[in-house]
Amino acid sequence: MSAFKFIIEHMEEGLTDWVKLEYSNMIKQVGHKNLILTSLTPSTLAQCPPNIQDGAVCTSLSAVEYVTSQGKGIANVLLLDPSASKQMDPSDSVFEFLLFGGILGDDPPRDRTKELRVLGFEGRHLGPIQMTTDTAVMVAKRIVDGKRLQDIEFVDKPELQLRKGESVEMPFRYIVENGQPLVPAGFLDLLRKTNDQALDFN
Repeated sequence: MSAFKFIIEHMEEGLTDWVKLEYSNMIKQVGHKNLILTSLTPSTLAQCPPNIQDGAVCTSLSAVEYVTSQGKGIANVLLLDPSASKQMDPSDSVFEFLLFGGILGDDPPRDRTKELRVLGFEGRHLGPIQMTTDTAVMVAKRIVDGKRLQDIEFVDKPELQLRKGESVEMPFRYIVENGQPLVPAGFLDLLRKTNDQALDFN
């Protein structure tokens, strides 16, 4: 199992069902206590379900404060930054922490990472197409484990079948596994629920 620590600087108040699903999936992908959720307010911490509290390190410290508390510095951290000039590759395994800012899955994308970029972290990107945060974590883990980005199979903007005659196009890039977009357990159920609520609202 990778010894890397994957830090998510949580940049919004509260935890939506989508964020809980993604955080739960990240824990499964990177292993027990290898996911660090930073900058959680007291009210957000209180919303963390037991599986996230048990599986991740949940802290009110900022990413910088957490890294410092571990006796490390900015030089030990690689920032996953869509605006970075260099693409991530296996040689980046020299870093100890991989830092993700905010929610990478915004559509349209918002530059939430700029608040971290100004702190001086080394930055890398994962290609030009927007990913959900948990997909970005899965891609980064594959890379630090030795796989090149160009050797990972992707699908862009897949159309997912919700029910007979009902489908939704997802505006992101996903890893392909067994010929299908790799999404977490419970993803389609939550997508159906969200889609139904949107239809009811309209």
